[in-house]
Amino acid sequence: MGGKRVAVIGAGVSGLSSIKCCLDEGLEPTCFERSGDIGGLWRFEVGPSFSQS
Repeated sequence: MGGKRVAVIGAGVSGLSSIKCCLDEGLEPTCFERSGDIGGLWRFEVGPSFSQS
């Protein structure tokens, strides 16, 4: 790329939006996420107290 490098902390909805904006502006974002998944609070797992039909 060759643009300025930018650190984005977290791959939740705000982090993903920030990455998109950086790319649109020709910047080089690097995302740091502590979990193995993206999505932040939008990501959830069905726990044992919930049932799926």
